[in-house]
Amino acid sequence: MIDCVVLCGGKREMLAEEAGVDNKALVRIGDREMVVYVLAALAQVEEIDRLAVVGPVESLSFLCGDFSVEIVPEQDSILRNIHAAIVALGLEQPLLICTADIPLLTLSALQDFIEKCRPFEHDFYYPVVRKERCEEVFPSVERTYVTLKEGKFTGGNIFLINPARLEDSLERVERFLDVRKNPLKMVSLLGPGFLLRFVSKRLSLDEVAARFSQLLQISARPVISEYPEISLDVDKPKHLQLVRRLQNV
Repeated sequence: MIDCVVLCGGKREMLAEEAGVDNKALVRIGDREMVVYVLAALAQVEEIDRLAVVGPVESLSFLCGDFSVEIVPEQDSILRNIHAAIVALGLEQPLLICTADIPLLTLSALQDFIEKCRPFEHDFYYPVVRKERCEEVFPSVERTYVTLKEGKFTGGNIFLINPARLEDSLERVERFLDVRKNPLKMVSLLGPGFLLRFVSKRLSLDEVAARFSQLLQISARPVISEYPEISLDVDKPKHLQLVRRLQNV
């Protein structure tokens, strides 16, 4: 079994302001809030034991009526929100971390990722999706891709961690989280030699994982996913329009 947390905390973003809500997770797609789509997919996963949502408690309390979920008060950073979830759920089981802004998330995508992480012997699992697969499923979607020896990849918005090991490494992880949407800055944190290999397209996925593990003092492993739904986050009006069109709402 695993535990799961959905991250809804953070500053009020432009998308939320335009929609007139306090939190991006509450932006409506059809007759449901964005976070409800995510929770509906997670609720179908048999492997998930306990489920928590980190965010503004008062605004998210309505979720308890439809889901068996604990609402954890948001903190002032992604790092502290993850730590709050670890404190709430404990250190005994692997922890699946999911952002609230991927409303196209499906049961199949989640099961595929969890199955590829088994037997959960590493500390940090991070999904990547090939550009070709993204364009095959969502041909009109613009994404940021990293070019490695194996091809071009974009990152997903779910993670699986060993909370007992990650709790002591969260401050080191924060540096990477802060630049997660800027591939050049992220690779530069690996060191000058890695940046040069990245620019010359000679850096491999395994090399990135090994260096990441070394710097964070954990065992990290990338997982190649065939489900671009996990990478399609909604953080701009054009993304919201696309998702509404795909959902026929």
